Amino acid sequence: MTTLILLRHGRTDFNVSGRLQGSLDVPLGAAGRDQARAAARHLRVSYGTPNLLLTSPLLRAWDTAREIGSAVGAEAIADARLTQRSYGVWEGLTWDEVRERWPEQYAARMRGADPAIDGWGRSEVVAQRVADCLAEACRGARLVTVVSHGSAIMLGALRLLGLPASSTVLGKLPHGHWNVMTRSATGAWSLERYAIDPSAARLPRGVETQDVD
Repeated sequence: MTTLILLRHGRTDFNVSGRLQGSLDVPLGAAGRDQARAAARHLRVSYGTPNLLLTSPLLRAWDTAREIGSAVGAEAIADARLTQRSYGVWEGLTWDEVRERWPEQYAARMRGADPAIDGWGRSEVVAQRVADCLAEACRGARLVTVVSHGSAIMLGALRLLGLPASSTVLGKLPHGHWNVMTRSATGAWSLERYAIDPSAARLPRGVETQDVD
């Protein structure tokens, strides 16, 4: 059986201000780096060293993955297929600005549909590229850890589970939280745990005070 950990990167200053990032290369904020270190501590204790540590090449994911790698003893490898979807002409704007300038397309997005705007990354395309990367990484591996983005993780997981990219069954994955999926010997995927919060998860006695390098 293969265990796949899907971790969302830590929070950025764009996240704090409610601005859409998409393909923009925004670094972690101070809170996001703390989230990455908290996740790293729990992943080290709960899972150990993965066979493979993959990350989106965008800086917010890469910085998170480096914290994870330092803690678990693995080298982070970037794969462009794990990057966030493009938000096209909406990138850098707040949702309030989007709603004011594109009310119909904003409403479509709130329903879970792809808005008809320039540069938007289509859900079907994103789901397939992420799922292809995940399936390839898990061949012959016991444990794979992936650092990516909210939409990319959701869409890739839906595809592995055989669900449509338009499905809303998976809720929002908070920053610094992770999902756990497993693949059986027959190749069937299951979602074992959803949105694990490192601040709420319990560590073995004494581990809480250990530093992550």
